[in-house]
Amino acid sequence: MAPEPGPVLVLSEDGLGADEFRPDTMPRMWALAEAGRHGAVLPPFPATTFNGHVTLATGCWPEHHGVVANAYFEPSDHHLVRAASRAEDILREPLWVAATRSGVRTAVYHWVGATGPWQGVSPWRMQAFRLDHPDTEGMAYCDAALANGAKLVMAYLSGTDEEGHLYGPASPEVKAKLKRLDDELAPWLTRLLTQYPSLRVILTADHGMAAMKHRVHLPSVLDGIPVDLICHGGSAYVYLKHPADRARAQTRLRKAGLTVWTRATIPARYHLGGSARVGDLVVLAPVGTWLSQARDSREEAAERRGRAGAHAYPPEVKSMQAWLVVLGAGHGRMAPVPAWDIVPTVAQWLGIRWAEAPDGKPVAALTATAR
Repeated sequence: MAPEPGPVLVLSEDGLGADEFRPDTMPRMWALAEAGRHGAVLPPFPATTFNGHVTLATGCWPEHHGVVANAYFEPSDHHLVRAASRAEDILREPLWVAATRSGVRTAVYHWVGATGPWQGVSPWRMQAFRLDHPDTEGMAYCDAALANGAKLVMAYLSGTDEEGHLYGPASPEVKAKLKRLDDELAPWLTRLLTQYPSLRVILTADHGMAAMKHRVHLPSVLDGIPVDLICHGGSAYVYLKHPADRARAQTRLRKAGLTVWTRATIPARYHLGGSARVGDLVVLAPVGTWLSQARDSREEAAERRGRAGAHAYPPEVKSMQAWLVVLGAGHGRMAPVPAWDIVPTVAQWLGIRWAEAPDGKPVAALTATAR
């Protein structure tokens, strides 16, 4: 009889970019990574927290799982979904649901979308996100879940997202946070790998971060054209109130130095155009420029406070790519991995069956290599 698959731990460190993970910033984790595998994860576009984590959770493209950004307008009644982080916002099966249906004991901590049952199914243990809870609490949650026989544990941790937004990705504050993460994670993971010899660990994130130098104020660019705007950082969705204004809006946006697509002409590689939740126009700024939707001085001040760094650019922008460390599944550097390929890999490791096959595929370098 084949041995039962060992446990798998999936950790996300919000906003931790592949370019931030280096021997000088996280030396202890770098040593672990050199003994395992490491590379980069290509986030979905726009590279934002909620669609990134739902892509990681479902193995599906945004146009299929439905969380097309942190916020969007629901086309059925055009109501604003301000924070698309609930189970009911997700249109495709999360890994924790597929695992539970497959008989795999699963625990989930703070992951986007893990807020309640999905189509009536909840994992064995689930802790929905709560503000101001330290990463050490999440690590203790993982410890307890593994000690109680969980075969799959998924946890969202704070990463460097807040520090990157407030101070910039190359700031002393980000470097200090990376050191703290290094000091916390490396000894903990070393202990877990000793305690559970068959444990496999994936460490990744939803996106990276780019330093900001310029701002484009979209309400000024589109003055006189009735629209609803959702700006994500380096990109935005424009919802036209009158379809006849499309050409005029496109012309103005392009004159402002921005790239603009209609929903139908978004490049196929971004896997967005099939969702009506996406704006009528998708706008992309040059790297280093962020898009503003502020309507007054108060909103502008709030936006500027978090724009020393920003994201929401496409995955081919190096600074958007997230770190990837895999322990317990072979050795060596890896080619960049699309975010939607992560959980199909985990599913194959654990023999998890999907109700509907995801868009992603298991990573051959991780599934064809013996421990």
